[in-house]
Amino acid sequence: MNNQNYNDEVIKKESNNKIFISIICLLIFIIMVIGVSVATFTYTKENKSINTISTGNIYLNYTEDTNGINITNAYPMADEVGKTLTNEDQYFDFTVEASLQGNVVANYEVAAEKESSSTLDNNEVKLYLEKKVDNSYQEVMAPTHFTPLRESTDLGTMAGTMLLDSGTISESSTVNYRLRMWVDANTILDNLEKSFGVRVSIKAKVDLSE
Repeated sequence: MNNQNYNDEVIKKESNNKIFISIICLLIFIIMVIGVSVATFTYTKENKSINTISTGNIYLNYTEDTNGINITNAYPMADEVGKTLTNEDQYFDFTVEASLQGNVVANYEVAAEKESSSTLDNNEVKLYLEKKVDNSYQEVMAPTHFTPLRESTDLGTMAGTMLLDSGTISESSTVNYRLRMWVDANTILDNLEKSFGVRVSIKAKVDLSE
């Protein structure tokens, strides 16, 4: 073999090696590009779901045209008697009703607002509140003199009204109440006509943190 042929073979081998190396490098590059592309498509997937919160309303319904109770020229009586008054004009039924949607809870307060025409003093009347549970009424607030709030509450019950009860309500549900009021047994009445009246009101707020 002469030197010329030997040199040609060396050059040919080196050329083949370069081509092989170039092909390997190209394959590595292609694999890297494909890998990056796969990674890109993998991490650009987005969460398209949307969480929504819906709220509703809370109502105060009455069983009568009026929204409270009045006592006029009533005789003083013991608490045990007042708690069992059954005449239509001696108790007042009302319902707190919620119509809520979503995972929300409504905090509410029931209050009694004294009528400005009342002539009996606050400590001369007793209020008594019951809540209906399993078709019977159970005591919520024991017989208590009308006790006005000194400050308004966070829910908005105004100062000067009497807080009767508070609670929470969710979804579509109702809470039935019965309010009674009478003249305290220790009250000394004169010959003048005296009266006392209250109006029931409710304040509520929806708590979105629940």
